[in-house]
Amino acid sequence: MRSTRDTIVAVVEQVAEHGRAWQGEARRADGRARELGGQPVALDYRTEATARTIEFRGYAYTRTPSEVSGASMTRYDDRTPQLWRVPLRDTIVPGTVVTAPRAGYLFPAEHAAWVAPKLELHGIAFRRIEEAQRDMPVQEFRADKVELTPASSEGHQRATIAGQWRKADADLAAGALFVPIAQARARVLMGLLEPQAPDAFAAWGLFNNAFERKEYMEDYVAEDVARRMLASDRKLREEFERRVREDPAFAKDPQARLEFFYRRHPSWDARFNLYPVYRVDSVPK
Repeated sequence: MRSTRDTIVAVVEQVAEHGRAWQGEARRADGRARELGGQPVALDYRTEATARTIEFRGYAYTRTPSEVSGASMTRYDDRTPQLWRVPLRDTIVPGTVVTAPRAGYLFPAEHAAWVAPKLELHGIAFRRIEEAQRDMPVQEFRADKVELTPASSEGHQRATIAGQWRKADADLAAGALFVPIAQARARVLMGLLEPQAPDAFAAWGLFNNAFERKEYMEDYVAEDVARRMLASDRKLREEFERRVREDPAFAKDPQARLEFFYRRHPSWDARFNLYPVYRVDSVPK
């Protein structure tokens, strides 16, 4: 109890002495966040491989099989202090870095009902677009690789997503949400909406439907479709033959060879692996 009381008193004294300066720093940080549009932003961090050796106070210990589990168990002897020399990797550098959108993000209208309360919960400003937009210049994110965890975590199936943003045009129905990057919580916003961020909505599985294949073509159907496509499209045949010659892994993979044709067939789902959030470089009407 004494240590708790002393800690609280020390914190209060620090606030009394430095509180005004801290408030100034917080306001300046908010101002810098509002200027993040178009700037590189780190979504996560990593430690470098280099390490330095430090002295760490510990105790003597043994590693012996447990009579309960049978696994190796650590037993400490708190009567025998030891000074351990251990490596410490404390050089932190940016990991995944992306360029912030110049204007902000767009949620299509079909996601507005569930997204809006989550943005409000985080204190993030947004507005609804009242009129439909046609052929709006946007950036869309197409996933090249998606790994879903086999088990749930806190009730969610997490996703690790790799891909990149590309220029595109999009039609938006009235009721879409525009989330500006020019706000104090811009870094929080990017942490939630950039699909490669470790705690993004996408990483917590809230957009997993976008990364699940809904339609497919049976192999026997794909075989027949592929033969007809080869017979009718000389450029396609040349592309396929070149791929077989130059890519040994592709040549040995029957499913990859069939999917080559399926992805070029009208029945292919063009929105498969397309993240349903856009970035924009200009503020929409």
